[in-house]
Amino acid sequence: MMTAPALQIANAFGGDQAVLFGRARSALLALFEMLGLHGRSTILIPSNACPSLLASAWACGAEVRLAPVSAETGVNDDAALAEQVRKLSRTGRSGAVLLTHLYGFRLDFTRARKAAREQGWITIENDANASSFTPQAPLEDLARIVSFGAGKVLDAGAGGAVITHDASLAAELEKRAKSYPVLDDAAAEAEDQLMLQRRALRNQGRSAEIEHTLVTELSQLRFGFDPETTGKLTVALARLPAHLAARQERRTFWLDALSRFAPALTPIGLDQTAPWRLIVKTAPALRDPLVEALRANGFDAGTNYPSLTQSFPTLTGQDAHPDADIWSKSVINLWLDERYDSARITAACAVMEPVLEALT
Repeated sequence: MMTAPALQIANAFGGDQAVLFGRARSALLALFEMLGLHGRSTILIPSNACPSLLASAWACGAEVRLAPVSAETGVNDDAALAEQVRKLSRTGRSGAVLLTHLYGFRLDFTRARKAAREQGWITIENDANASSFTPQAPLEDLARIVSFGAGKVLDAGAGGAVITHDASLAAELEKRAKSYPVLDDAAAEAEDQLMLQRRALRNQGRSAEIEHTLVTELSQLRFGFDPETTGKLTVALARLPAHLAARQERRTFWLDALSRFAPALTPIGLDQTAPWRLIVKTAPALRDPLVEALRANGFDAGTNYPSLTQSFPTLTGQDAHPDADIWSKSVINLWLDERYDSARITAACAVMEPVLEALT
């Protein structure tokens, strides 16, 4: 029988069953293992996904392949993803394709789903930033993965879930979740240290050495849900409609304020039902000076992970995609939390303006 928070998550994200884990990557790995994805199986993920997604796929013993993303939007193109499934199938491969809604954009994967069904592949929806919450998207795949870890749109501080209509799969996953140690402060500290180590390597121009940290991450993949997080999850879920509305409002403030900088700064014009950050594309020569100026003046500004082939060249080198490299050098992430009212957004734009004037 599902616990109350699991039932709430299932209802909120279009499923009949939900199984809670300590992290979304724990949920993914458990699902991959329960589905027997190893050996001759392939798991197809975006080429610019976070390293933890690759780690979860690799840890189950499957072949991990990277799908190209658009240099203009940073997300998988549906037709290209469908063609890659067919191409891999022609080599005798089968497995699972992760339909990943990066950055909270709600994407259409109609063609990829069709190709997967025709080729006998499993489709799993990877919805780390709750893009399926409102309007609630029907669960068309075997499972939907959501995250409620720190920094996500649905932020309970920690946790993730597998959502499904398959009661027998949920029951087996629940057994697996109960066998994992509960996520604790020591695990959180270890993750922070790994993140800092990888960031230092990137900043030193040594991204390829991130591959050596994968062994460390493997020990950080299997965690159960901490019951003490239940209250935070219940509150975060209840507040999510208002939270999303506020983030959409701040996103609109940013769009209005940045409009005068077009075409040097171009927000991504996709349906972002759950805005994680405002995602803005610029020329690679402008990106770092803009980010440095914002950070120097106390404004949050993020850059994306390098493409997975840059950080894991041995494991993923066969799938180098130039578009993913271009995207990783071009994108700026601008914050949408409550600190960014219209006045603060206007002030951030005032910092960017002289940089753009000097370099364009």
